[in-house]
Formats: sequence, C-alpha cells, structure tokens
Amino acid sequence: MRSRRVRLALACLLVLLVAGMPAVTGRVSILDFGAVPNSNNFYVATRNAAALMAAAQNASQLPLGADRTVYVPPATFYMAPSSYTGLHDLTFEIDGELIAPLNMSLWPTDDHNNSLPIFQFTNCSRLLLTGSGVVDGQGYDWWWLIILNIIHTRPHMLCMDLCQDVEIANLRFKNSAQFHLRLHDIHNFTIHGISIEVDVEAQRELLANHGLLTTEAHAPLPIGIPTFPLNTDGIDPAGTKVHIYNVTIQNFDDAVAIKPASSKFVLSNCSRDYLVENSTVRFGVGMTIGSVPPNLGINCVENVLFRNIRFEAPIKGVYIKTNPGEDGYGVIRNVTYRNLTMENPLWWSIYIGPQQQKQPDGHGPGCMIYPLNPDCPTNPRITISDITLEDINATNALLSPGILRCNASNPCTNMVFRNVHVQGGSWPTSSFICENFDGTFDDVSPLPNCSQTPAQHVQHPQQVALQGNVWPAPVMSQDKDILAD
Repeated sequence: MRSRRVRLALACLLVLLVAGMPAVTGRVSILDFGAVPNSNNFYVATRNAAALMAAAQNASQLPLGADRTVYVPPATFYMAPSSYTGLHDLTFEIDGELIAPLNMSLWPTDDHNNSLPIFQFTNCSRLLLTGSGVVDGQGYDWWWLIILNIIHTRPHMLCMDLCQDVEIANLRFKNSAQFHLRLHDIHNFTIHGISIEVDVEAQRELLANHGLLTTEAHAPLPIGIPTFPLNTDGIDPAGTKVHIYNVTIQNFDDAVAIKPASSKFVLSNCSRDYLVENSTVRFGVGMTIGSVPPNLGINCVENVLFRNIRFEAPIKGVYIKTNPGEDGYGVIRNVTYRNLTMENPLWWSIYIGPQQQKQPDGHGPGCMIYPLNPDCPTNPRITISDITLEDINATNALLSPGILRCNASNPCTNMVFRNVHVQGGSWPTSSFICENFDGTFDDVSPLPNCSQTPAQHVQHPQQVALQGNVWPAPVMSQDKDILAD
C-alpha cells in the first residue's frame, strides 16, 4: 500500500512539474524542475525523481537539431525510482551524485511486489548516458536484510528493456542493492570508460557478523571469502551487438554476465555478437556466459569474444554456467576467451559446468561445495560447443586449475584450449576435474585428464585430442567483424 502511494505521489509530482515547466531551448537542468540537493528525505528523493523525468520529457520535445541534453549538475541528489518510456535521441549528462535513499519501507514495488529499479528505461533508442558523476545504490542495508532473510526483493540500479543504439560512458556505479546494469532485449550497445564498485570490505564485515565467511570447515573456498551470493552483478546484458571496453569492475559477483535471449524476445532471438575487451576485474566471479537454463523458446548465446582482460584476485575468471530446467532447450556456442591474466585466483580459475550458487530466490540445487558434495547435476538440455580458450595465464591459484563438467548424454564438443596455464593450487586435485568434454589441448598445463569421459585420451606431439579427432577452432567471425552490421 505504501509503495502504491509513493508511485501515485510521484505521478502527481510529474504532472505538476510538467504543467509548470519553463520554456527551455537548450540543455535542460533538473534544477529547473525543482530538484533539491543535499536532502535524504524520501519525499525530496521522490521530487528529484519527478524532476529528472520532467527534464527528460522537456528535452525530448526539443527539435532534433537542438541540444537535447538532460543535465544533473555537480551536487548530491537523493533519487527515488524513476521510469522513462519511449525516449529517443537524448543525452543524459550526469556530473552530480545520484544516491538511493535508505527508506526501504517506502521503496515502491510493482504489481508482483518486486522492488522498482532506481532507473528504468523502456522502448528507447539513440541515448547517451555519460558524465563525471556517480550513481550510488547504498546497498548495505538491503544486503543486511537479505542476509537476515527479512526481505526477498531489492532494486536493481539501471534497467533497460527493448532499447537500441545506446552508449553508456564514463560514469561510476557503486553499491547497488542488486544488479548494477541489467540490460534486457537490447541491440547495439556500447559501454566504455565506466567503473562498477562494490564495497567489498563492508560486505565482508556484514557476512562475518552472521558467520557467512568461510572457515576451515567450509572448504573448498579459501578462508575469508563470502559464501553468501549477494547478486551484485556488474553488467548483465541480453540481446545483440554489444561492445564493452575499458571498464573496471570490483563486485564479488559476475563482472559481465551475458544472459541468453530466445524467440520470446522482440529485438533478437539469441544473445550474439559481443566483444568485451581491455578491462580490469577485481574480486569478480568471472567474465561469464549465463547462467543458461533450458527454455521453450530455446535460450541462446553465441559469437562472443572476451579478450585482453586482467583479473585481480578473481573468484572465477572464465565462467560458463548452465542452469536447471526440464522444459525446452538452450545453446552456448562460438565463445572465445583470449589473452587473459589472472593474479591470485581465489576459487576456480576456469569453470565450465552447472551454476554453483542457488537462484537469487533460493531455489535450485546449488553446488557451492562441489566436489566435497558431488551432488551437482549437469543439464542434458543445454548444448555447449565451439568454445576456445587461448593465451590464458593464471598465477598463484589457491585451488585446482578448474572444472570442465558437461553432460554424459550431451557432452561439450569442439572445445579448444591453446596456450593455457594455471599455476598454483592442487586441492582437491592437481589437474582439472573433467567430465564429458571433447576437444583439443595444445600447450596446456596442467594437462586436463578427461579419461573419466567415454572418449579416450590420446596425446600427440603438439596437442591432445579426444576420441582420435582434432577439432577445428570455432566457426566464428573475425574479431573485427564481430560487431559489424
């Protein structure tokens, strides 16, 4: 009831602000529409959200040749959820700090009782989000209540649905209650120069207070690493033609997680044509594909290149994960990881297999302590093929080199490892755990022992082939053509 009143108040404020808005012919400042800096009162945060929406509506009515820029000046503005539908040809220049207020009991929800994101864009095109500013989700209290199982919903930071031709540049995103950038059913996105930061020490302190940091009894995780998934993902896109470069992400969760698309999407039936490059990840859970569950519309991720990525103390580096499900199918194919460096990996440097954590709502089997608990089923409805890892170097790893686990009735095929080296840990084994994984290993150390699979492991002078076959590299576009029209 409270959240409905908040939404109604926001709508009324927007009507009043638009009705009384000044005649603007150039860059539109939120101050012109009643934004109030430096107040953390939730009513003021609601007023600031209405001011931002009114400024966007005003700018969208300017002629295309005008300066259609929505401007947030250098100041601190507390910001309740705001939503934008049908915006085109606009720039949002954020030089101030936009902060989510902490009045969680007043935070509005949708008709399904899901917390509204701080910013929601729907059916948009040709937008630029840029500036020197910061968006701060103040996620601490949300994380606390999730840990205590008091709440079961929390807001994402920036959501975009059915949007295309969008650029997000140079902004700083921090401490989202949940995902930082959730981009669903999109086309032609460029994301560069941004940083995403989660206060890792604050998370560790919260978890330690509730006994959720690892101890010696919780191996295989190294001591002091969070075991509770706070789901503070960095960038989670689903759609086509996405270029992400020169980003820095520190978040204790998936840095970039490419989600599947299906025939149920509008702009694409598959998440394809991704280039993620020249970036740094600290304490992240990988440059990730997935998770990919089966879907009646056939979930799909293909034609992806991760290259020139530096990982500092990653939880995982390479991460391809499937998900449970009994209806429909999914496919992951033509994915390349190239020129990755990992310093001090904290868990598995390379992981291809079932998602380890439970779903955000707590459902699913979960495989957090695999292989101590071997109950970690693979999914025969997900096909994984044509995956290449090359020029990958991990040093001072704490655990085994990695997990390569596919399904016995639908094994991974055309898998290529070339110049891949993981130095360090030997627990629980000194090599990869490998099951139902067919491909080639050329200059790989330690050498995966896939003799657990039906295929026979055969070593050649220059490479190791399974089942006597030398598989070609994935059929994939040349690097320069991945994002071509």
